[in-house]
Amino acid sequence: MTAYHEDVIASLVEHGERSRKNGKELFEHQAARWVKLQNVHGPVIVRFWSQRGFLERLQAADAMTALSCHAWDRALRGVLIDLALPDTLLNVARFLHHSLFDPREIMDLTKTAGLPEEQVVRRLCDAFYGALAGWSAH
Repeated sequence: MTAYHEDVIASLVEHGERSRKNGKELFEHQAARWVKLQNVHGPVIVRFWSQRGFLERLQAADAMTALSCHAWDRALRGVLIDLALPDTLLNVARFLHHSLFDPREIMDLTKTAGLPEEQVVRRLCDAFYGALAGWSAH
């Protein structure tokens, strides 16, 4: 199961590395790919999702968490730049992103609420930008 999850995340890494986009545009490009991946792989991923919190796994240098950071960090840093926020908020951005883009919630929005993928991406991205701006204000 770990290898399966690693393959899904590795495909997201490759997707981001191939992109010439930056900032929010890159983040939304990655988010759209992530939402699309959940339609195929989400049920398997959530079944074996870690019971430990994201920050705990990040501090423990968990391999899957490190791979996830590799997949998202360039996009997250670009969002911080676009929102004129300091890079010191990278771990906050990672945490908020992980919370909002949880595969269980994505599947809930697409399958239970019946939202089209494009709306899921738009709403989650906007919520992420707002949460990051709100967090940084405190």
